[in-house]
Amino acid sequence: MIASNISSGTQRGKADRLLPVAILALAFILRAFAVGHPALRGDEGFSVALAAKPVGEMVALMLQSEPNPPLYFVALKGWIAIAGSSELALRWPSVLAGAMLVALTYRVGRAWLGRPAAAGATALAAFNPFLVWYAQDARVYSLLAALVLGAAWLTWRAAQKRGWQLWVWAGCLWWLALFAHYFAALALASIFLALLFAPRTRARWRAALVMSAGIVLTQLPWLAYVAPLLVGHSKSWISAAGGVELLWRLLTVFSAGQASAGASQLSQAIGALLLAALLMWGSVILLRRALPAAAWVLALALGTPLLLWLLSFYRPVFTEQYALVALPGVCLLAAAGLSGLATAGWWGKVGRSLAYSTFIATSFFSLSNYYFNPRYSKSPDWRAVSDYLARTARADEVVALNLPDPAFYYYYRAPMPVEAVPAAALAEFGAAAAAAQLVQLRDSYAHIRFFFAPSALYDPQGFAGEWLQACCEKTDDQFVAGFRVQTFDTPTGSLAAQQAYPVEFESDISLTGFRLVRSVVPRGGQLQLTLFWLVRAPVAKSYTVFVHLLAPDGFNILNGDGIPRNGSRPTTSWQAGETLIDTHSIVLPADMPVGVYRLEIGMYERESGVRLAGQIGSGMAVDRFILPLRVQVE
Repeated sequence: MIASNISSGTQRGKADRLLPVAILALAFILRAFAVGHPALRGDEGFSVALAAKPVGEMVALMLQSEPNPPLYFVALKGWIAIAGSSELALRWPSVLAGAMLVALTYRVGRAWLGRPAAAGATALAAFNPFLVWYAQDARVYSLLAALVLGAAWLTWRAAQKRGWQLWVWAGCLWWLALFAHYFAALALASIFLALLFAPRTRARWRAALVMSAGIVLTQLPWLAYVAPLLVGHSKSWISAAGGVELLWRLLTVFSAGQASAGASQLSQAIGALLLAALLMWGSVILLRRALPAAAWVLALALGTPLLLWLLSFYRPVFTEQYALVALPGVCLLAAAGLSGLATAGWWGKVGRSLAYSTFIATSFFSLSNYYFNPRYSKSPDWRAVSDYLARTARADEVVALNLPDPAFYYYYRAPMPVEAVPAAALAEFGAAAAAAQLVQLRDSYAHIRFFFAPSALYDPQGFAGEWLQACCEKTDDQFVAGFRVQTFDTPTGSLAAQQAYPVEFESDISLTGFRLVRSVVPRGGQLQLTLFWLVRAPVAKSYTVFVHLLAPDGFNILNGDGIPRNGSRPTTSWQAGETLIDTHSIVLPADMPVGVYRLEIGMYERESGVRLAGQIGSGMAVDRFILPLRVQVE
């Protein structure tokens, strides 16, 4: 009997030791799985672009436009020199930092809450979709969370013992965390308050103060350097929000992950309500049964979000990734609540099992969408965009990005030059400067490949797209990997592509030629004909251009009549000597019979409907002309 008890105890001990190892292994697998498959997103592209610059230029840019601390970008620069700049290589440091964060969660949890709660917190952190997502992101946040948690743990250990060595190590980690992101200061302030309130550590406040002062003093040269920009800097994409909204946003992403990364509204609602209940119950459990650890867990879990909320009264700064450093503390606090349920009888154990099962189920639902559903991919398919541009590149063409994304430049391999249009956010760049930039493009290139993406923060009214539509001939409009890509020919490109067809009309108007971009058009598609007019003298009357699609029997079945240039250039506005490029479109019905069709064109007076006569060379004057082309409808 005694031997049996010893054997069962040994087995339980082995299981207790193997469970954290198994959880850590699974955490690593979840973070490393297909990490190099998604294309880089814009912020990751920014990281690569900044890391590619010389250190001096990098630091100068941080003063001029983006006041990021340099640690992550300098480290990434060194890493790229060793491992290369593939998606896998760029994200691998975050994978390692994410796995280390889970391991630290177990170590801190075991020290503060005991082995069972530590294992529970580790499981919650291992499966957490928000932590997994940022552990596969070439940004600082996964590293920052690991640095903050390690610094908090070393600070706690230093406060438990005499001596200065652990204070130095803790100070070093806090220094690195602050040099990774300025909001690490919020976590440092929270942990300092925890040390003051915790019964067993408050006596070490002087040592903690010395450590904090040392960190601040060594950071002062850099802070003085970036202070002018840092004080007035704001993120235009961060909007003000109320306390209830911020709380709900945190609860949803901390429990089930981001909606953009695969979480459904239902899974977010269930996860948020369950997490809120566990955090409240965990707080009660810690304050009643583990008071020495309560201040530390609560500071880690709640300190940074609360301080971010308070800062938001001064300036909108709250966004979920800034609070990521609090998530290990949230896992610890929730695990404390779940451990408390285990002492409440059979119903508590059942509730604990249901809670763990619910968290794991919602996590796997979100992660399966994130891994396998293209709808929830981390970024657009920039590889497909790059392949399309390389495959269709032409001479004398420029690529114009309506909303520049740093990830685009990481993948772009085509020979065409690239410009952001407008060159900066329209509100600060100005419509006049944007128009001047577009005029320069129009006069410098024959073709413009335009990524049409009006944004509320960059080009809210689609100024660039409207300008190109008014000045140039649109020859294509399609979606490539989710992006609307429009192709324009500038006047230079359009005139070079016209098919000569000289017609002399009355009222000193000449037709010099035409252009049919596509002679084969599917049913339900759009037929586009461009006419080229030359004005010999001012025109007194307003004429309408008619474009008729003729059936094989000669009957007119569809028309594209209109004032020239989509109504923007009536003939009364034409100037002597001007060449006008005039595009007309006809939308084909989806049930249109297939076959070969013809096009006839001409002009008529807008008021009376009388057609304008014209002739080709010395031929007879007629009021309509059938163009020498065929349109195949399929």
